[in-house]
Amino acid sequence: MAVPLYDHARLYRRRKAEIDAAIARVLESGRLDWGDEVPAFETEFAAFVGAAHAVTVNSGTAALKIALLALGVGPGDEVITVANSDIGTVSAIHHCGAASVLVDVDPATRCMDPDAVRAAITPRTRAILPVDLYGHPAAMHALVALAHAKGVAVVEDACLALGAEIDGIRVGAMADITCFSFAPTKHLGSLGSGGACTTQDAALAQRMVRLSAYGQDRARHRGIATTGISLHHEVDGLNERLDEVQAAVLRVKLPDVPESLRVRQHQAALYAAALGRLCEVPCESPGTRHAFRNYVVHLDGRDAVRADMTRRGIGTSLSYAPPMHLQPFYAHREPPSLPVTERSGERLLGLPIGPQLDDAQIAEVCAGLAAAIADAA
Repeated sequence: MAVPLYDHARLYRRRKAEIDAAIARVLESGRLDWGDEVPAFETEFAAFVGAAHAVTVNSGTAALKIALLALGVGPGDEVITVANSDIGTVSAIHHCGAASVLVDVDPATRCMDPDAVRAAITPRTRAILPVDLYGHPAAMHALVALAHAKGVAVVEDACLALGAEIDGIRVGAMADITCFSFAPTKHLGSLGSGGACTTQDAALAQRMVRLSAYGQDRARHRGIATTGISLHHEVDGLNERLDEVQAAVLRVKLPDVPESLRVRQHQAALYAAALGRLCEVPCESPGTRHAFRNYVVHLDGRDAVRADMTRRGIGTSLSYAPPMHLQPFYAHREPPSLPVTERSGERLLGLPIGPQLDDAQIAEVCAGLAAAIADAA
């Protein structure tokens, strides 16, 4: 049985009628820009994560960049983050003109190590950018307390962690700004690209709205279209907006997220029971709820095992290996010492997980991995 990592067509068919109707609603309205879908989705998404405000953008990377710009991060500043993440995490920092300072991760969760952060803070530190890796929340309580004691901001990269929780609180309401991705492979996937920033701060939210939309209020954009009023750029804005069609589709899919989380946690339990003696399976720290966007195991001889899985028709991934400080674009910078990150990158292997799969496919993956490990021994 072939088991792909993703099956977008299968997920689309489950909501085909509603998705098609949402797209048609936007097209028939004639309002492809500055319509009602984006603000409606923002209200619904903020309520879902428990934040006061949500500002949508066109990708998770854009969310990180807009968040940092809204906080005033720029040339001469440093932002502390991790290397075992998507390139968007560090590139957002660099495209603001700031320097990324990479620290090592906790060996159990592979999320940012608060002790490493404490040692890395300097007078130039403007923000801390933890990543909720694979859906496991970073140690947000400790990181926020540390950051605020030092007078710096926290921008949480929750692009893999929609629906994750700490002490019953969903990620999205703990950091100064939390960033999400709506790429097709995420818990809440658009039909192209999308993202959002959430915050409890109304002034920050308004600044992000302007930064992501040409530096103007949305009401002015709508007024330009209907009354011909003049331009009024209040900040040096960008064009990083979510479009009306994607917002309409995301509104259809948002109510499905709790069931997706339930399925992912069920599948993770099946994996843990079957694979716990064969390899290192993911942990959940006390008080946390893992969102399991990825199910990543660690094992020796990873490359041979992965090749065997591919021959069996089972999709796997290497997220995110090699880590960013070992990628060519980072070569001109002084290499940091990140032994835990590097060891994880050599051993990690992502397995299929998500609502596009059934229990029989999870069992097929477990049997295939067990056989591949035995063959490699």
